[in-house]
Amino acid sequence: MLILSNVQNKRNEKKLRKLNESRPNLTRTEYINRLVKNGFNKRHVEIVHDEIREFIQMDDFSIYPEDDIHKIYGIEDLDDIELIDTICEKLNLRKAEQKDCEELNKRMKIFNAEYILTLTKELTE
Repeated sequence: MLILSNVQNKRNEKKLRKLNESRPNLTRTEYINRLVKNGFNKRHVEIVHDEIREFIQMDDFSIYPEDDIHKIYGIEDLDDIELIDTICEKLNLRKAEQKDCEELNKRMKIFNAEYILTLTKELTE
């Protein structure tokens, strides 16, 4: 099982490196500014950026706000819950419940930074 996981990680890393080479580098500041201009809280954006980066564990990979976290980064459904829980904890928000995500899934079809930020914004209201 561990060998299969290792092979999958290597395959995903190779895919990410290829994608990274095919598009311009987006700095942390550019990433944050892009989402703040869309109305998201700067502190929330910083934490989301840093947690996604830590989750994929590729320091030289340029993440984009619109990247589909499931498809591009290979984060599975149970891992996305862990990611959201970690972000909520760092922002001192209650954990998102299934009903919060189900409601958001009706409006947003892609699990990306904007999805997470919309969720955290709604959890603060």
